[in-house]
Amino acid sequence: MNTEVERQALPLAGASGFCNRNSEIMRITSRIAAERPQSVSIVGEPKSGKTSLLHWLGAPQCQAKYLDDPGSFVFLRLDLASAPPRDPDAFFALLVDAWRDRGEGSIEPSYDGIADWVRRLMQEGRRLVVLLDDFGRVTASAAFPVGFFSFLRSIANGSDVGYVTTSCTDLQKLCSTQDLEESPFFNIFTTVHLEPFNEPQARLLAAQAWAEAGGVSDPPDEMIEQLAGGSPYLLRLCAAVAAEQASGAGDPERIEAAAYRIARPYLDCLWQEHFTAVQRDVLAQVQGGRAVARQQEYALAALERRGHVAPANGGHAIRAGLLARYVRERSGGLWKRLFG
Repeated sequence: MNTEVERQALPLAGASGFCNRNSEIMRITSRIAAERPQSVSIVGEPKSGKTSLLHWLGAPQCQAKYLDDPGSFVFLRLDLASAPPRDPDAFFALLVDAWRDRGEGSIEPSYDGIADWVRRLMQEGRRLVVLLDDFGRVTASAAFPVGFFSFLRSIANGSDVGYVTTSCTDLQKLCSTQDLEESPFFNIFTTVHLEPFNEPQARLLAAQAWAEAGGVSDPPDEMIEQLAGGSPYLLRLCAAVAAEQASGAGDPERIEAAAYRIARPYLDCLWQEHFTAVQRDVLAQVQGGRAVARQQEYALAALERRGHVAPANGGHAIRAGLLARYVRERSGGLWKRLFG
């Protein structure tokens, strides 16, 4: 694997290179900019751009563009994916570290310490927005009792505090206990789903990623979009691979093979953890050009909503060529195992 190509496909660390998601950003920032900041749950499949979007929301450029009084806000971002907290004390310690990194002093990492700090912010006329990347790691951990989430909810309801979380599925589906699943904590959130990009958005990202990766000729955005579909990760990956290849768009098979090798773990994750058995069966039928059974049309509709399949030639087709190749290989292997 090429380390530089893989780096080009990583989540964006700041404002540079971010594009699309305009309607989602408007929805999120309108909630943040309410008289009292409101909370938002961003939900999307792995590598759908959740982390990049969270970085963009925390960037001064974004806040200046979408907030009337950005100076009154305090944005703190906690990366719960790379350093998942083991319990409430560790969570509070991460919050304290993020505050200290701003050079604004220290806070006692406890329930009382956080409550006192929030009261001080209120007295200063400041509004707090906490960006919580991969917050499902917290809701899914039995080390976080219902009381912890009740505390977070009480702060949000009684102060100028809002949370913006990311997760791969709805937070209530990632709860460690039924009591937490039924907690009113989740009622404070508006859910914003990140869908794959449509064709114009995909072409825009492909052209931008091509330029960022050092592409020097006209971007092969159509070829990149055909390989990647609407996946932000696959679009950036395929653009980086195409820019690296000396022949550029002149050798699409070589580009596809290189991109597929790097994307394989991501495709494995989608297939094994984010497609149901029925959805996998439907993808195999679509890839094979077979009609989907009526009792499975609900799964086809779900795959279409998620941007993995699209109407084509009177039927349906898998949007991303790399996913189509993956399904073809999986389906071929299954056929051989069943029928020799």
